Amino acid sequence: MKTINVIMSFVAVCLLQGCAIVRPGEVGVDVHFGKVQPNILKPGPQHIMNFAGKKIEHFNTRISNYSQELNFHTKEGIEVTSEITILYHLVPDSAIQVYQKFGTRYQKTVVEDNLITILRQTGLAYKATQLITERSAIENTIKEKMNGVIEKYGFAMDLVLLKQVDLPAAVVETIEAQLNADEIAKKTKIENEIKRNQLDFELEKQKKEKEMQIVTERMQINFNIEKEKREAERLLIAAEAIKKQQAIINSTLNDRLLKYKSLEITKELITSKNSKVIITDGKSPVIVNEN
Repeated sequence: MKTINVIMSFVAVCLLQGCAIVRPGEVGVDVHFGKVQPNILKPGPQHIMNFAGKKIEHFNTRISNYSQELNFHTKEGIEVTSEITILYHLVPDSAIQVYQKFGTRYQKTVVEDNLITILRQTGLAYKATQLITERSAIENTIKEKMNGVIEKYGFAMDLVLLKQVDLPAAVVETIEAQLNADEIAKKTKIENEIKRNQLDFELEKQKKEKEMQIVTERMQINFNIEKEKREAERLLIAAEAIKKQQAIINSTLNDRLLKYKSLEITKELITSKNSKVIITDGKSPVIVNEN
């Protein structure tokens, strides 16, 4: 019985020694007698059957934080000191490639050296004032350039921060003066733009009012002209009516009618009770006296 227990204990120890754990946030590279196996080991327990010449290299796939204080020069040649922080991570599927090219100590070769080079190249493209006014743009530029270099090795840049930028005191004073001047210039520009807009508004308002006045006057003139035109037409129509009436009267007043009317008048005079002396030629009576 004792012999069986010893054997089982020995087997258990061997099994435990032949088991490796890949933790969460890691991947493993299986190396067997110095030869890298083609499959990446995912998080979880990994059995090593022939553990004598086999080992697992662990690679962190979590986001890593790297900070360093670096010196670089601006476009004007001013030396600047800045604390730069980056966040980056290893792409899990690239672990075998990274191990074959750089081993497990890849940070200095892939990240640190490239960061120093890119920061100094980028600094030469910006003026000292832009390190303050355009810091976000500079950070994005560094991030894009870093990704352009390290992506092919199996890494990705997540964030770049320029935490602190130390400039010479004289340069800081110059930058502050320039920023104040720029702020005043922007404020003046805005005020001038407001005044210009107000002036344009007033001119446009006066123009519209003048146009409205002209339209109103034109409408009044057109109304008066139309009114006079209607009056002239009315007078013309009235004159035409009178003319037609006169023409009708003239066409009916002939000699026989006039003689008949004269006789009617004479008859009325004769039959009148009043005493009169009437002289007539048979055409029209003439009253000499009337009592």
